[in-house]
Amino acid sequence: MANTSTDVQQLQQALAQKEKEIYSIQRIGRALSSTLRLDELLKLIMQEITVLMDADRSTLFLVDKKRGEIWSKIALKAEVKEIRLPIGKGISGYVAQTGETINIPDAYNDPRFDPSTDKRTGYRTRSILCMPVWEPMSGGKEREIMGVIQVLNKREGHFTEEDEALLETLASQVAISIANARLYQQLEKKYREIDLLYEFEQLLSEVFDLPEVIRQLLRKTVQHLHANAVLAYFPLNKQYVFAGADAGGRLFYDVHPKLPAEWEPFVLSPSETWIRQHAPVFRNFFHIHELPPEELSLLHSPLQFEGEEEEETQQGLLLVLGARVGDLEQLEDDQKLVDLVAQKIHRAVELHNLRENLLKQERLSAIGQMMSTIVHDIRGPVNTIYGFVDLIADDSTTPEERDEFAGIIRQEIQSITNMITELLDFSKGKTSILPRKTSAKNVMKRFEPRIRQMCERHGIDLTLEQNSQHLLHADEEKLVRVLYNISKNAVEAMGEGGKLTISVSDTADAVEFTISDNGPGIPPEIQDRLFDSFVTSGKEGGTGLGLAIVKKVVEEHNGTIDLETAPGKGTTFRIRIPAMKK
Repeated sequence: MANTSTDVQQLQQALAQKEKEIYSIQRIGRALSSTLRLDELLKLIMQEITVLMDADRSTLFLVDKKRGEIWSKIALKAEVKEIRLPIGKGISGYVAQTGETINIPDAYNDPRFDPSTDKRTGYRTRSILCMPVWEPMSGGKEREIMGVIQVLNKREGHFTEEDEALLETLASQVAISIANARLYQQLEKKYREIDLLYEFEQLLSEVFDLPEVIRQLLRKTVQHLHANAVLAYFPLNKQYVFAGADAGGRLFYDVHPKLPAEWEPFVLSPSETWIRQHAPVFRNFFHIHELPPEELSLLHSPLQFEGEEEEETQQGLLLVLGARVGDLEQLEDDQKLVDLVAQKIHRAVELHNLRENLLKQERLSAIGQMMSTIVHDIRGPVNTIYGFVDLIADDSTTPEERDEFAGIIRQEIQSITNMITELLDFSKGKTSILPRKTSAKNVMKRFEPRIRQMCERHGIDLTLEQNSQHLLHADEEKLVRVLYNISKNAVEAMGEGGKLTISVSDTADAVEFTISDNGPGIPPEIQDRLFDSFVTSGKEGGTGLGLAIVKKVVEEHNGTIDLETAPGKGTTFRIRIPAMKK
């Protein structure tokens, strides 16, 4: 009877243990499905395994094949936040190397045990159960060890064969969860990198200010890599740009005439050792003071630019301080990103230089067009002057006529002077009219000799009609220039022959100047842009500034200008200038 009671009690204990195990396995299952973030996942796994195995603590080491290490960021109830061990060293290193499961009742009696961690932390290891975590089967590829689970100090006795079997079951679940978490991390990281590169492309295409582009590139890089600071220096226009961004949101951009002398050896021969030795120089120069040298982790990429001399290369550097890198695979990915950022900086500088060169070319072109306009427009008054000089030299000309012709010549010379001043004022955007009390009759009196001579020279039939009685508060010379520019365009468009009609009439509150020709009309494709600078069509030597100046002068008189045109039917301009109130 006593034996039966004992058997029942043992069965009840076994049942309770199995219930506990099933409950713990359920909790581990929920933990494994609750997150795909590796750090959170490992913490949850180890918490549940420790409870299930009735142990003091558990640690999951991941294998870093490229470094030949196992490492863990999780060490429950210990002060060490990260442990790194060479593969083959210690119990866990031995398991990672051989793939064997080790169950040790007394750690200090096993020669493979390394007590250095105990000595460093004050922890006392007694029993150990250590088991490999194998990669999930995939495509017939030979499985490799991806990690090691190490469980320490069974609370009562030592770890049993049942514990081994249970941990082996859990290890397979852990392997699948870690593989999924890593895949999720890789995808998430790639998506973030794609978003970052998209933001970089937007920045390069939308922002033309180089300092702002560089500052924002570095700021986004700091945020993406979770670094303490990202610094850059590179040559630009025979000077050096120094720029930086840090985790605190501070941005730095400055230009110096030359590279500091102590940096020249690095420019000639980039070296990580040199960077670490000169870390204080970098931090101080870029105003990054809160990063201790002993905590410095670093990524860097060279910035190379072609110099002005043939085959000359100028060096710069992109430097990431305090980047939070984990295994070598992550380090390589982050280094690739740093190289991409360096390429973006290089491209930003190239785009800046290209835009600067284009602006210089546009300025030179605009100057050339302006000079061409001045020469082109001066021809009219000069031709008038030549004509009246010939008349003055004619023996048949009377003294009274000579005086009249001399007065016209003086007016044309003044027109040339005013024309040059006007073009210069237009190029600077200045308002240059000098309004006085006058009349349309006075304007036409000054304009008529010039237009008659031009029409006679081109065989144009000219009709002038002056029917205005209003007074104007206007700049006579500028209004003459307006009429001359429009009439000259009409004469040049009609060529030899043609008919030009210029009339002046009054409306209720304005004087209306109408200029009509029977030429080919204005092409539809430029009608909407006719008064913009440098728009011209169908005129040899035309520069497109004449009508832009016309519009500016009319608007300065608070007037309006309209046109009617049709292909083959000619063009009519109507200019309305406000009349003086009576």
